[in-house]
Amino acid sequence: MSGRLQIDLAALAHNYGVLHGGNAETLAAVVKADAYGLGANEIAAALWAEGCREFFVAQAAEGVQLRRRLPDAHIYVLEGVTTASYATLSAQNLRPVLNSIEQCALWSPSGLPASLQLDSGMARLGLSAAEVLPAVRNHDLDVRVLLSHFARADEVEHDFTELQIQRVTSVFTALQQLRPELRLSFSNSAACVSRVALPAGIEQLGRAGIGLYGGSPIAGSRAHDSGLKAVASVFGQVLQLRNLEAGAPVGYGGTYIASAQERIMIVGVGYADGVPRLLSNQGEVFFQGQRCSIRGRVSMDMLHADASKVDVAVGDWVEVIGENICVDDVAAQAQTIPYEVLTGLGKRLHRVYGTDSDMEGYSP
Repeated sequence: MSGRLQIDLAALAHNYGVLHGGNAETLAAVVKADAYGLGANEIAAALWAEGCREFFVAQAAEGVQLRRRLPDAHIYVLEGVTTASYATLSAQNLRPVLNSIEQCALWSPSGLPASLQLDSGMARLGLSAAEVLPAVRNHDLDVRVLLSHFARADEVEHDFTELQIQRVTSVFTALQQLRPELRLSFSNSAACVSRVALPAGIEQLGRAGIGLYGGSPIAGSRAHDSGLKAVASVFGQVLQLRNLEAGAPVGYGGTYIASAQERIMIVGVGYADGVPRLLSNQGEVFFQGQRCSIRGRVSMDMLHADASKVDVAVGDWVEVIGENICVDDVAAQAQTIPYEVLTGLGKRLHRVYGTDSDMEGYSP
């Protein structure tokens, strides 16, 4: 196995602490999509040890898996409830985030706690402001959390953010008259980092996602700018070294031509492992304190990189994503976002949990 995904649980705990120091009294962890590709069971267990007691998943099946690991956690299911998932949610004590009048009616007979989502301006899931109070009254819902989602919290001081705050605050204040124990879940990683200000007296349940996993929640910045650390590191093993003569083409299509004699390394990770193909001829890997340019196209199972300035040998491990080649830079070069890079990391990467010192002498 020539590729590994190293998940630093100490860095995860650090990031949880940074985000918890933002604008939310309580911080929940978003562990949907297998904790953004990093392993929901392991990530959630580590966060539980840090005091996290509330978790968000996207689908009922994810909630069932997490319930096995954390029997006492509050687990919220963002897709809400369907006729197919009703029995599972009820039996597993999973709390649906109700997103429509129909879901409210479906969940009502259970008498169990739920959250309610308000569409405050994303035209995505959620009830309109006019629907919220009638839905809770008519269906006698035990709503514990009113949830909404910032559309542009990563763009600090955007006018639309203030408009959303006004809309959500108005609905929350009215609903709290019916449900005095109600909490608001509005702040995502971006809002926690930028400390988006909400009116005093509103108890917040923050939702930390990308920031937990070492990606920047603020557009155009790197995670470390917000005091966050890299959690996921992708390493590839050097499979072969080659000496090129001037004029030699590299990789499919010969898109890189050596301009002089050059030494290159062939590294055993490629786009099947989640290394974006758009890094071809523009990305870098890291070894011995040096950035080494990717040469030619990223292939399915491997990539080429310049080895002229490093003392590298077959069997060595080079960093493709991590502390030195940060996921935010990789995402920018791939014309995407760090969320997509992390969730796209391939299943065949050998996943290990520990720091660099834990990996000394590593052999998969």
